[in-house]
Order: sequence, then C-alpha cells, then structure tokens
Amino acid sequence: MLRIIIYLLFFIAPIITIAQKDSQEIRNVMMKEIIIQNEKVPNNSKEKKQPKNLQTSTEQVLGGIDGVNMIRRGNFAQEPVIRGLNAGQINVTIDGMAIFGACTDKMDPVSSYIEPNNLQSIVVNYGANDMAFGTSIGGGFNFKIKQPKLAAKETWSGMAGLGYETNGNAMQTLGAINYSGERLGITVNGIFRQAENYRAGGGEKISFSQYQKWNGSIAAKYKVGEHRFFQVNYIQDEGYDIGYPALTMDVAFAKAKIGSVSYMYHNNHGAIQHWETKIFSNYINHAMDDTRRPKEQVPMHMDMPGTSRTSGFYSELQWENGDHQLKARLNGFQNKLHAEMTMYPDNGAPMYMLTIPDAQRDLLGFDISDKIKFGGKWSLITGGRIDVAHSSLFSDDGRKTLSGMHNGKLSKTGILYNLYLNPVYDLNDHVTLYANVAHTMRVATLQELYGFYLFNRTDGYDYLGNPALKNERSWNASAGIIYNKGSVKLELEGFGYFIKNYIAGIHKRGYSVMTIGALGVKQYGNLSSATLVGGSVNAQWKLLTDLVLSTNNTYTSGTDDQGRSLPVMSPFKSVNQLNYNFKQVVFNVTGIYSAAQNKVNTSFYGETKTPAYGLLNIRAGKTFHINKKQLAVNIGIDNLLDARYADHLDIMKIPRPGRNVVTHLTWSF
Repeated sequence: MLRIIIYLLFFIAPIITIAQKDSQEIRNVMMKEIIIQNEKVPNNSKEKKQPKNLQTSTEQVLGGIDGVNMIRRGNFAQEPVIRGLNAGQINVTIDGMAIFGACTDKMDPVSSYIEPNNLQSIVVNYGANDMAFGTSIGGGFNFKIKQPKLAAKETWSGMAGLGYETNGNAMQTLGAINYSGERLGITVNGIFRQAENYRAGGGEKISFSQYQKWNGSIAAKYKVGEHRFFQVNYIQDEGYDIGYPALTMDVAFAKAKIGSVSYMYHNNHGAIQHWETKIFSNYINHAMDDTRRPKEQVPMHMDMPGTSRTSGFYSELQWENGDHQLKARLNGFQNKLHAEMTMYPDNGAPMYMLTIPDAQRDLLGFDISDKIKFGGKWSLITGGRIDVAHSSLFSDDGRKTLSGMHNGKLSKTGILYNLYLNPVYDLNDHVTLYANVAHTMRVATLQELYGFYLFNRTDGYDYLGNPALKNERSWNASAGIIYNKGSVKLELEGFGYFIKNYIAGIHKRGYSVMTIGALGVKQYGNLSSATLVGGSVNAQWKLLTDLVLSTNNTYTSGTDDQGRSLPVMSPFKSVNQLNYNFKQVVFNVTGIYSAAQNKVNTSFYGETKTPAYGLLNIRAGKTFHINKKQLAVNIGIDNLLDARYADHLDIMKIPRPGRNVVTHLTWSF
C-alpha cells in the first residue's frame, strides 16, 4: 500500500496545501563559500560565524550549535542530543528523508553518514514545528543536501583539499567538481578520512580509537520547464576498522547508501511558491566486531551484524496569500530493522539469536502550518501534525523470538499528533519578544518495543523491549527576547519540557543475563512523568570594526517522577569566542568551560558524576587569490593547554583528545 501511495504522489499533483517561510525555534547552520553560520531569521534566531572548513567533521559542526551536545563512544560517530533529549525523542532526517541507524549499541547515528561537503545546511528544531518531518518530543535535525546550480552561461568549478592533524596522525582529503548549464547542473564530491589511536591530555594513548571512512555524493538537476525541475541525489558513506574505546566491541564496517528522486516547482513571484515531491530509499549495513581486541578482553567471540532499510516519500507545497504564509506536507515511510548475534564459545556449538527480531514500522503523516501577520508588529505561527504509525514483526523467526517473552499482541497501531502556537512581537526596531507552546508526542522506537537483550554500556544491564509501551507525551514551552542594536546582539531564552509516560529501563528481577558481566536485566517501561527545564544567554559585541566577542551559555536540568536526575543532561556550559580580522587574516580564540555535573542517579540510570573542565583553542586562516582561483589556508591548535578531560555525556568517561595541531589546505577554482 505504501509503494502505491509513493507512485501516485510522484505522478499526481499533491493536495492543496500551504507554506511557511519562517518557523519558530529553528536554526539554519549554513555552509556557504566562506563561513558556517546560524542564519538570521525573524523569530527566535541566532547567528554564529566560523571560518570555512569543509574538512571538519559533522560532529564538530553539530557540537558548535546552541543547545546541542554529543554523546561520545569513541573518536567517530558521536550521537547528537538536543537539550537533554536524544534517540527516539528527536527526529533526524537527511533532506527530509527518514533514515535509521542499524546498530543496537547506537554506534551509527544518522549524522555519521553525512559529511559537510554533502550539505547545504543543517536545520535544527528545538520543538514541534513544520520542519521536524515527524512527531517528536524534542524536535530534531534535517540535513539539507547541497543542490546543483543552473547558470545562463556554462561554467565549471571545483575544489580540492588536504588536511592533517597531529593527534592520532589523522588526515583527510576531499574533492568536488560542479557543472552548471542553462538546463543541467551536476555536482560531485567526496572525502576520505583516517586516523590512528589518539592521545588524551597528558599523553595517554587511547586504544581502539582508530577509524577510516570515505563518503561520496552525486546530484543532478535538470530544468524541464519554466519553474519546474527534476533532481536525483545519491550519497554513499562507508567506514571501516572503527574503534570504540568506551564499548566492548568495535566496528568492522558501517555502510550507507542513500538515494532520492525529486520533482520540484519554484516560483518566488507566484501564489504557489514551492512544490516538491520526493521518493527515496536508503540501506544501512553495520557489523560490530571484537576480533581486534586482546583475548583477555573477549570472554567469548561474537558476530553482531545489523541492517536498516527505509523507503518512503514526501510531498510538500508552499503558498503565500497576503498576510498568510501557508505550508503543508504529506509524508510516509517504511523502515525494517534486523540485528543478530552469533556467539562462539571455546567449547561448544555456536549460539545464534536475533537482537532486533525483524521489526518494522509503517508511518503516514500530514502536517500543516500558517504564519499570520497582524499589522507591523505581531505575527503568529500555528500548526499541527498527525501521524498514523504501525509497528510489527515481519518474519516468523522474529515472532518466535518474542512469543515466549510477551503476552498479548506484538504489533501495535497508534495515532500521534503535535500542536504548536508561536506568537512573535516586535516591540520596536531593536527588541523582539517570542514564545512557544506545544503539545507533542512520540512513539517508542523499534528497539524499545522489540529489542532482545540489548546491552547498555552506561548502566551495565541487558535491555528487553516492551510492546505494551505507551506513547510519550509532552507539553513544551519556551519564551525569549532578542535585542539587536548597533554593535550589540543579545538573546535570552527559557524553556521547559513536561513529559508524561517517560520511557526508561526498569530492573526485572529473576531474569538471567545474556551478556557476560552484565549486572542484570532491565525492560523498557513508562514512568508517570519527567520534567526538563533550562535556559540560554547568548551575546555578540562588535568591539571594533574587525574585532568581535561572542558568548553562548546554556543550562539544562531534568528529573523524573521520583525526583531522580535524568540521564544525558549536560551541565552549565559556556563557549566564548574572540574573532579578529587583521589584513585579511582571520584569528579566532575560543574558550570553553563546562561545569561539574553532580546531578546524577547512578543506581537507576547508571550515570556517574563528572568534574568541570576548561579548554582553549586557537585558529588562524587566510585566503590567497591566485589567477581567479583561491587557496584557503587554515591552521590551529585545539586543546592548547593539553587538558585531560571528558564531557558528561561521554560513555565510560573515556578522555577526549589532548593537544592537536590542525592544518587544512583547500584549493578552489
């Protein structure tokens, strides 16, 4: 049925729907020719400029966004968190396409399969809005893919880059070539990265922190008529020999194939300004591996492969009429997860089991929003979304695996909805007030519903899924003020998430563990409630024409219904930057301070306290113009003082890299 809908939507114009140009609580991290920045939008927006550096990792870009922190298991594929919410509590899409990692230990978050050279921008949602591409408690990310450009005159352009980092003997090479014609545009790019084991502050080598990967993409756009375009995108990302020092296993390979076909209509001067219909498919193949670990660390050799297959569509239409900016989207997908484990005891036959027993989710959703202007000072963004989600097991082996563990039906169908209201008031030319209130929902992930003895390294327990889980619900609220006058920009914001049916692991007494050394067995269950509150203070001050000081400060705190501190709550963090442009040489000094996190609950959630730390990074860059071509040179030292530290969200508190000298060269033509 889903495939039929996809084909129909591709050839038939979508239903009359609507559009909205701006959305409350959205940040665009634009990757332009010179800078990566948070694009300024009229409501609840921030701008953050950084030197151009497409050789940096996606994780480093995400970690520099306000309210975003990263869970680190090694030197590769860190998992993003938005204001203490992660995994199934947020949505992560690539150009609006649903995609899900295949690893049961979260070694392959979706963000690990995309690179900055693929991207046009990263849209970050902090709550319910029309850009979230699904119902969720805490918003999410949409990685927007770089589009080919068309030009009246045929042109070729491209770039080549080379980078080296002293810590871990890391290197990366990248290249891109672009063709722009009157009717056809093509862009091709790729990057290769590799690193050996890095050293923490003080010089300790962190074993099993090596990795290597390559990523390539191709996109083609063809103009089929006035305002009408046809586009094809394909991304392939493959990692090999990836170490995870915080976990008991490494990764032999992590592969992704991501493709889409789109039909687009753009007309900035018409009532219907944008219409896009896309069909997509992606395949993730991931294999955990312990063969490179010393024998004393491997009580029993295991193979743990997993796959994720997703196909789907979306069709969205934007429309503007007077004081209304309307938007609507219909989207759907089918995701199939399979994960297995084979154990090889020294004396005995191999033992096989499914850890994600062929779980499947079919989802169809529709969202609609309207931005209304009232005079010259007020605007109101209002909207909602509804999803129908069906979760099930698609194989007999999967059903047999869980039939003896759960009573009742293993499949479930639910209706989810998000509703939101965002008033914005321009007090004067320099001060804007904004607020947000939303009711949000999310369905349990397939791992939470059907997982079978999934080991959690943080608390040391094996986890069982629970098909009887209730949907999480939340009332979200935020309010803030933006001041922008002359050389000073200031934003203050407070927020809260008031969650019902919070999903957490609950200890099951009398159950035997599957993982050697596990402390026991937990099953996902619903707690009656949980509360997250926090705030941010961000400022930018232009001291001189070429000297800018900025500071970003965030804090989040969370407790459950028993007053226990929630996991993955980052403590107070302050990022302070001084940027100076001297004769076209850009200098940057960044100081980072993270307070100690003592609000933890070890017995229930497995977290431990984390001491405070401070970092100092320095960078310098200059672009040389040679015969209408450009050579960008960027050098810097991260962790200048060689501090030994770990962030609170780092699994097992494995120390992060110490002093690291970074050099990047990029030639553009």
